[in-house]
Amino acid sequence: MATEVVEGTTEQVEAEWPLLAHLKAMGWQHIRGARLRDEGERDDFREVLLERRLRAAVRRYSAWMTDDTHTDPAVRALRAAARHVSAQSLPQANRDATDLLLSGVLQAGPDDRDVKTRFVDWSSEALEGSREERLARNDYVVVDQLRVCDADGKPAVLDLVLFVNGIPLVVIECKSPDVRDPLGSAIRDLRAYTGRPLDDDTRSGAGALRGVPHLFAPVQLLVAADGTDAALGTYSSSEEHYALWRSISSDYEKPAHLQQELRAWGLLGAKDEPTLQQQLTAIVLRPGNLLNIVRHYVFEKPLGDDKSAGAKTRGRAVAGPRTAKVVCRHQQYRATEKIVERLRTRSSIAVTGGDFDRRGGVVWHTQGAGKSFTMQFLARRLHASSDPALNGITIVAVTDRIDLQRQLRKAVALSDSEVREATSRTDLEKLLGRAGRSGGRAVVFATIQKFLGDLVGGKGGGSDTAGGEERSLDGEFEADREKTAAGVSAEEVADPVPDEETLKKAARIFPECSDSERVLVLVDEAHRSHTSVLHACLRKALPNAARIGFTGTPLMAGRRDDTGRIFGLEPSTTPGGDPEFLDTYRMTEAERDKVVVPVRYSGRVTKAEVRDKQQLDECFEDLIEPLEEAERARVRAKYATPSKRAVAESPPLIWRKAADMLEHYVTGPLTGGFKAQVAVVSRKAAVLYRNAFQEARTELLLRVAEFDASGRRESLRGRAPESYTREESLLLRAWQFQELLRRIDFVPVISAGSEQKSGRWTDWTDEKKQRDHIDRFLRPFPQLPPDNPWAYTPPVEPNPVPAGSIGGMNPWSDLVWGNEAADPPPIAILIVKSMLLTGFDAPIEQALYLDRPIRDAELLQAIARVNRPARRKTEGLVVDYYGVLNNLAITLAAYRGNPRARESLRDMADELPELDRTAGEFRTLLESEGIDPAGLASRAALAEAVLALSDPVLRASFDRLLGEYLAVVNRVLPHQDALEYVPDARAWSVLQMRVRRHYRDDTGGGFTMRGYGRKVRALIAEHLEAQEVDEAVAPVSILAPDFDEVVGRLPVREAAAEQIQGLRYHLEERQAVEDRPVYRQLSAELERVLEEFAGRWDDILRELGPLVERARQAEQVDPAVADLPPMERKLHELLREKLKASELLDDPEPQELRRVVAEVYDEITSRVSLASFGGQAAHVAHLEACLHTRLREAGYRGEGARRKQVNAEVSRIASTLAGYAAQHLEAFRAEVRRE
Repeated sequence: MATEVVEGTTEQVEAEWPLLAHLKAMGWQHIRGARLRDEGERDDFREVLLERRLRAAVRRYSAWMTDDTHTDPAVRALRAAARHVSAQSLPQANRDATDLLLSGVLQAGPDDRDVKTRFVDWSSEALEGSREERLARNDYVVVDQLRVCDADGKPAVLDLVLFVNGIPLVVIECKSPDVRDPLGSAIRDLRAYTGRPLDDDTRSGAGALRGVPHLFAPVQLLVAADGTDAALGTYSSSEEHYALWRSISSDYEKPAHLQQELRAWGLLGAKDEPTLQQQLTAIVLRPGNLLNIVRHYVFEKPLGDDKSAGAKTRGRAVAGPRTAKVVCRHQQYRATEKIVERLRTRSSIAVTGGDFDRRGGVVWHTQGAGKSFTMQFLARRLHASSDPALNGITIVAVTDRIDLQRQLRKAVALSDSEVREATSRTDLEKLLGRAGRSGGRAVVFATIQKFLGDLVGGKGGGSDTAGGEERSLDGEFEADREKTAAGVSAEEVADPVPDEETLKKAARIFPECSDSERVLVLVDEAHRSHTSVLHACLRKALPNAARIGFTGTPLMAGRRDDTGRIFGLEPSTTPGGDPEFLDTYRMTEAERDKVVVPVRYSGRVTKAEVRDKQQLDECFEDLIEPLEEAERARVRAKYATPSKRAVAESPPLIWRKAADMLEHYVTGPLTGGFKAQVAVVSRKAAVLYRNAFQEARTELLLRVAEFDASGRRESLRGRAPESYTREESLLLRAWQFQELLRRIDFVPVISAGSEQKSGRWTDWTDEKKQRDHIDRFLRPFPQLPPDNPWAYTPPVEPNPVPAGSIGGMNPWSDLVWGNEAADPPPIAILIVKSMLLTGFDAPIEQALYLDRPIRDAELLQAIARVNRPARRKTEGLVVDYYGVLNNLAITLAAYRGNPRARESLRDMADELPELDRTAGEFRTLLESEGIDPAGLASRAALAEAVLALSDPVLRASFDRLLGEYLAVVNRVLPHQDALEYVPDARAWSVLQMRVRRHYRDDTGGGFTMRGYGRKVRALIAEHLEAQEVDEAVAPVSILAPDFDEVVGRLPVREAAAEQIQGLRYHLEERQAVEDRPVYRQLSAELERVLEEFAGRWDDILRELGPLVERARQAEQVDPAVADLPPMERKLHELLREKLKASELLDDPEPQELRRVVAEVYDEITSRVSLASFGGQAAHVAHLEACLHTRLREAGYRGEGARRKQVNAEVSRIASTLAGYAAQHLEAFRAEVRRE
């Protein structure tokens, strides 16, 4: 938290001041927050604009303006957006202010003509010119320790606020790198300041930070910094959405150039490397760059309807559509700026000749890295630019799938560019005919089929022919093996190159549509062979266009030359190396940045690779082995000579695999609230799987009922979870989740085939129903049960289907869920053949169960379905039931051993050594402090360990290493090999709970397990709760009624330590939000006692008692106003403080003050109780005027020379009181109702 101090705190010395020095070196002017009023920048602590600078900027951009009367309308419009936060949501206020920033405001100009007034110079010179030009065109000021008052007049102090032309655009919160989770702590503070605290911010009452949402109405970016790292977000960003900035392009060609600059400015040692804080500051906060990012790289993203995520923030509902404000990540900015630089500086093919346009290239950003957003940023960067060389470019986006086109179109629509979609080949010709010409500025979308029709090469992306025959995946898989065995290259088998005749036909499809050079073609999935055909077609239709290829997977070994010929590749930066892409962002980088989560795979069938009849028989026997002998005989008779597809479509085998998948799902993804997808060999198999899942679910619930009724569940109570059998673990988890398990649904999403004429499978093939199913799949589950299974009491409900009934049901029947008026059941598992395996963005999906052949690029795209990040999601899971992952050399043969192709997949077995490594590192840390890692069972040992961890830097390492260990345990569970590590996890978690509670390290001073994975929480929750009950754990607050009692039962040293931490935490909390002299005095006395009686615990305990009592007395209500209603007491305190702080108004006598407050209270309650009073700006302004009159009538008016100053002071007090009333409208109304 930001605090105003004379001598630098650790966070200021190590984080805030270096960042401030860097900003000043780049040209930012610095004004200390305490000096703003003295320097005439603002008069009121509630004011968030530096009005003098704002008016100067407005006049600078509008030469006809000569005085404040001309600038008043523009300033009023911007100020109104900030002040309206109390009457509307922050998102709406921010939206209004952003529109004004980007577009300006219309007002009456010379000769009463409407003119557009600008607040910021957005010209290319202002954004990309020389340093001197950037600084001359806009005014850049950074204010440290900025004090801003809320509606109550209470202050919040912001570490650094960056103003452009007097408008706050960036707020930075700094933390010491020595504290636990410094960036997380900074982010929580930033969100608290916005008035929209994070859900896990447990601070309340006096410990909560003051929200000043009106400051954030015009703010575009938020930065959390700790001196080493810095993360970028917006006012709506949760902790997981903040991102580190790792790129230095395009301002610096090499890291050495940034090093040289920082050293020249005295900001970096001779042997030091630039920190991530310095990288973010150098790129994002550089004058000019900041405005470039605000204008082109920040947008509002719709979050769907209110059902999707419970459209509420803590304490109030969000009105209107839910949105999130999004800012680019470093790789998106880097790639976009590189493309822009090429379009500006390189010549087209019309000038240079040759095979490819020199402005082109390939962007390889791994799947999940935000490719669609990169395209959106690019469209906005071009079309919103003031540079005519950029803003007239027509963008032509070509995709190979309708669903991907829909996804990209939705994203690009957010760029404010005009979006046009070709509905036919004729329509496409017309649209291309306008490309690059006057009126042609737009983004044109077309599928490859619109260009090429039946000439598309390759395997069609895995789709079936609409309304026709179904592709045989296993047949194609075996045919491909035979071709490979015959000597055909693996990449040619995976993606055949079109022949010369096909290329000639492609060139004849289109006439020349536009010869303009102001055309940019974006080709998605540029790694595919159909790109060659498309290139031939485009070369004819748009001969002088620039071409950029996007790919999310590595190029196959034999495709690099073709890709280079079409798009252009860069010369290698290493001697003898391969040509390079325009921009690369690999899977390892994405995982490091937490853009994606790592994916682990495991196999569930041991003999799934089938090369001949004998192996097929072995596979068949392997699959039917769990069945009863009679059932095995029946299956053998029916499938005497089975094909592999026949095996895959066998209902008994599907049932067995579905049951195994469901067990895996219940003990894994479901426990975290995540969902899954099953990929199967055919559409028929998809529908059979739905039936099998329903039956397996009923059978599992029957087992759960017997498990509970027989007393087996109760017999587990008190036993260590690692001692449970696999069956016991499954049934306990299913019992815990049975309420949700009864309701969930399993839904196929498949393309229509020849069966559509009969109306069969329409629930699974109808596009409208598919969209509804996908929407329900993307919604989170209802509330999950508590972590501790023994804290859960299930409601009495029937099983979803009577036992034994499912087998007699028609598996092809329509989807029915009973009561049509009730909400449809949540969809937990989607079952697909090829649909949704590529381009489907579902962060809630954690597991992909494979029961079909799949290889090469399609496999890499499919596994990326589970790598999208979500809250509490630490990894994605691919579970192989078909054997495709048994031999990656075969499955990814087209990549010829390219290690980059395997970066997406890691064997789950590889995680087991990580358990030993992370456990060993944590043990070493404990032992270095004299703590026995295996000797924490006794209360005395725990207490000694807690006191040994008094150093906050040491505790930060403690939390980091334990977090790494528990994360690995969570990933490996419920694997049997992880169970032996659970006792250590439990014992060390208890120690962490004690440490955090004692030192009040967590937000709110308590302890939460939210940082643990849910599987770990489930194993240790009961033990931690028992510790709370059985052991003497002191309350967090010294105000708790049992604080003295619990502390009194502790040994002297522990009791004194608890008193120290409790009092220190209490005073720090209070001082952060209210700078009262009593808190400063108590803090000074506490430090004196600790210094004077160091190590003498009896004396410390004796001396601290009176200090704790004085701190408690400071919280008690003043007896003089104890009889007043709570809101009137608040007004009394507020007005008393305002009058006491004023140099112009006298302090009234107690009785006089009480009388004035009563009048103010009556005025407020009489107004807010009116049905017509809604808290809008006009209502608040009227209330402010009434209160101003009341105060003047009470004697607060100026005379003579001081009259104007006194009246201004009274007006400010009236504004504070009216704002307080608007912010606490419901509280005042509640008191009126009670009266």
